[in-house]
Amino acid sequence: MINRILALLIRYKNISFGSFPRLLSIFYWPTVQILFWGYFTNFFMSNESFGIWSALNIILSAVVLWDVLFRGQLGLTMSFFEELWSRNLPNLFITPLKDIEMVYGLILISLLRTLIGITPAVFFANYFFDFHLFELGLYLIFLFLNLIIFGWSIGFIVSGLVLRYGQAFEELAWAIIFIILPFSCVYYPLDSLPNIVQDIALFLPTVHIFETMRLILIENKIVLHNVLIIIFLNLLYLILSILFFLRMIFVARKRGLLFNQGE
Repeated sequence: MINRILALLIRYKNISFGSFPRLLSIFYWPTVQILFWGYFTNFFMSNESFGIWSALNIILSAVVLWDVLFRGQLGLTMSFFEELWSRNLPNLFITPLKDIEMVYGLILISLLRTLIGITPAVFFANYFFDFHLFELGLYLIFLFLNLIIFGWSIGFIVSGLVLRYGQAFEELAWAIIFIILPFSCVYYPLDSLPNIVQDIALFLPTVHIFETMRLILIENKIVLHNVLIIIFLNLLYLILSILFFLRMIFVARKRGLLFNQGE
């Protein structure tokens, strides 16, 4: 009996620790939780002047906008994974469908899924907590679009990695968003982070997006410099991620990987 149990233990150990994405998923949750709640607590302890409703409004705004990013990324990757799981990719690629047309299709279904998923949440927050996300005005549309665009960039990277390296990288569909969460300054400002981390975080468009959101809610102003940085970073990451995804499709075709995907 002991030998059989040990054999199972070795098997599960090899599955859990045999690939980097699975190994990453074991370690990242505790670390991310500690970093996130630590920065969050420090921010509110150092800003006791915030009223309860003011703080609640900032938190709920951040929650809703962060979910836009998460739903945008997940909507794209899950739609692509459905093709992998059902082994339908070879069928799609023998049709006149072009690779770039698949990109457009994934973007549109992600946008649709995000809009459908986020709308009830906004109305429930408005009804139960007197939360008015639309106080952000026209900038809400700008923030929404840029968050979902960054979600698409992450989605294309994850989809390309799964197509090229297999199902072990599917873990990244859920993990990668939460890996960048503590460094995206969703619930606290950039200066809450250590100086060395701030320099790295500035390369994330999410930092500038949520800094802009807080400026609007707290000081009712917008900084043009932040807007330009958001647009530049998002366009750069989106173009690079799409090129990476298209390249992975090309490599998968050349190596015959399309027929080895699925459950």
